Amino acid sequence: MQTKLNLRKVLALGATLAMLATSALASSTSSWPVYGGNANHNSVVSGAPTSSPTVAEINLLNANSGWDGVDTVPVMETVDGVTYAYVLYDGHAAGSHLAKFNCGTAISNAGSGGDAIYAAAKEWDVQLGSASGFQLSTPVLYEDTVYVATNGGEVYAVDTSNGAKSLVVSVSTGQINTPLTIYDDYLYFGTWVGNGTIEGATAPGRYYQVALNDTDNVQSVSSIAKGFYWAGAVVSGSYIYFGGDGGYLYYRPVGSGFGTTSDTDIQSTSLNLATATGGASDVGNVRSTVMLDGGKLYFTSQGKYLWCCTIGSSGAPAISWKASLGGTSTSTPTKVGDRIYVGYYSGFSAGGVQCVGASGSHTVATVASGFPVQSSILVQGAGTGTDYLYFNTNSGSGAGYCYSYNGSAGTPVWSTRGDTYALGGMACDNGYLVFGNDKNHLYVVK
Repeated sequence: MQTKLNLRKVLALGATLAMLATSALASSTSSWPVYGGNANHNSVVSGAPTSSPTVAEINLLNANSGWDGVDTVPVMETVDGVTYAYVLYDGHAAGSHLAKFNCGTAISNAGSGGDAIYAAAKEWDVQLGSASGFQLSTPVLYEDTVYVATNGGEVYAVDTSNGAKSLVVSVSTGQINTPLTIYDDYLYFGTWVGNGTIEGATAPGRYYQVALNDTDNVQSVSSIAKGFYWAGAVVSGSYIYFGGDGGYLYYRPVGSGFGTTSDTDIQSTSLNLATATGGASDVGNVRSTVMLDGGKLYFTSQGKYLWCCTIGSSGAPAISWKASLGGTSTSTPTKVGDRIYVGYYSGFSAGGVQCVGASGSHTVATVASGFPVQSSILVQGAGTGTDYLYFNTNSGSGAGYCYSYNGSAGTPVWSTRGDTYALGGMACDNGYLVFGNDKNHLYVVK
């Protein structure tokens, strides 16, 4: 009898623990924790609005001043049904800031002024550094911490519950201009030096690997030219891949072998897109994050190209194909089915969104035009029938847009008001879209 009773207790305890574990998994889901929303940076979403949405416009600190405001993509999470956005921005006189907002509260106060919505929806708003200027590194949300970089070369860990910050690492070679990514407890980011070259008098930018369980364990590699700008990294197998200025795609082992003995050793693990088989002499800089899908690497370059590379058995990439776009591109591709969507631009007045066939002759079709798009395109759909595309425009009257595309024509569905330069792109979680612009206006759309 005692044995049976103990067994029932054990079974009951096991069931309780299982329910608690299931509840914990259900209560906290980081569904947009990194640039592109997932480890592969392929911005496919669900639940985003496909008809006239409610729009809340938040005034961040020192709104309506300066060119630089929100120039990155927010990261987001939903906890116990409540959706939060974490936003890096330049507070101008207030320096660089990271703020946490309750998206539901923002939408419920959508009819109020921007300052009132800021006060109602703000969970916390913490200063990171005193230096103002463009903040170009999209943060990464990892467990209960937001890792965020400033234009001063610091990376901070910020507690999601209260905004408490601690310094992770500080680098002195260039400005951190790439999205932060985390793989296998290693943090990755790159820096950029405008006039640096690997064999010149001025050193170029570097790509860094920081062990989160031992932040003194920092390895880095040199770029060949200038450095890394908006070029986030992706992992496939035991290698990490990232693009760079001068038209290079780099690949390095993850972990202990990431660094090099000599800076020039990086040349042996780089693919020169200008001279490689299938390349182009006018490749331009690779200033998009690399996206991984089906074992292939996709990215764009400022020479007006979309690139697809295969990965060899040794980890080395090779060019599979490229497609010519309607303009310069810094947009990370998004792939659904046989459709690949990218933004393109020419200055601050022209550009749009194009769809490239992933197979066959890689036909290029224009989905939307008349405005510059430097961001990635969020896509809701399967690449057959009708897809919905979400993006923002980097012009003096920049706005957020939703277009539908049925495989032959693009149709505008909704847009936010014309405002100002919106560079970084949108994030999406639990049906909310969030993006910002250079006037420090943060848009929450539902």
